[in-house]
Amino acid sequence: MDDVTGFVGRSRESDAALTAIRRGANVLIHGRAGIGKSAFLRHLRGQLGDGEPPVVFVPAGTTKSSLLELARQIHERCGLAVPEALLPPRTLARARREGSLPWNDLVRPLRRLPVSDTVALLENSLRRRRFLVLLETLEVPPSQAELFAVILDCAQVVACMDDSNRRVRIDRLLWRFQAQVELKPLPLEESRTLAERWIADNPLRFADEPTRDRFLRHIAQASGGVPAAIRGMLEEAGKEKEITPAKARSLYHSAALQYVDMTPLVVVLLVIAIAGRYVSRGLGDTEMLVLSGVATAIFMGLRFFFFQMRSRR
Repeated sequence: MDDVTGFVGRSRESDAALTAIRRGANVLIHGRAGIGKSAFLRHLRGQLGDGEPPVVFVPAGTTKSSLLELARQIHERCGLAVPEALLPPRTLARARREGSLPWNDLVRPLRRLPVSDTVALLENSLRRRRFLVLLETLEVPPSQAELFAVILDCAQVVACMDDSNRRVRIDRLLWRFQAQVELKPLPLEESRTLAERWIADNPLRFADEPTRDRFLRHIAQASGGVPAAIRGMLEEAGKEKEITPAKARSLYHSAALQYVDMTPLVVVLLVIAIAGRYVSRGLGDTEMLVLSGVATAIFMGLRFFFFQMRSRR
């Protein structure tokens, strides 16, 4: 959303991240989905400029596409250390004659390389000159986590990751980050500022001025401070010819929803039900024994259906 509204808030988080980067630490930026991690990373890119170490930005994509983008930017800055055996004879002859190797001649052989070989090639280049690598996402398959660990060994890395990531095998990657910056939902004032800037660039028609004020207040509250939810509701409102009070109240976005994990509560209830059965037997309380048995049976039935739904998903 920063392409329309500009960067709003996050000054404290930005200062903390820049301080950690300038002292040479690897930085992990994390938060819930839609909280603005990518916008925050682009903001850091603008703040860092083109100093030392040189900065490369790798957008989200597949593992292979991310590695190719990293290779392209490194090649443009200092040239990749490419084995001659990888290049076709005609391309190799032209590179020797001209003293340089254009990226368009290199990208085809690189696309045919396995991911592990591409990482090895990048490792050789990164060890010649240290880069600051900005990764828009650390959502890598567990099988390739070790490959990204090689990049962390050779370069300083700033990466984004959703809090919902549950891939245990990337824990070894997370250990390599000396600093973490958590992005939390924006306060109401900053959420409203985002909405006002968007409206200034994309005018909406309101039934009256009080409706405009209620609309902005609703956007700030219903979004939960999540920039993706703010943008989604504003884009939905932009499809209307006129924003009425009823329409203003009806807007919502799924990015603002939060889900509560009820697993601990269910486990506690099961323990209480099982304990109740043993207590009732000891006391000879028939009613308590029956209630505990019914509660346990209900739980086991629900557990069966939960596993069935999970397997189908």
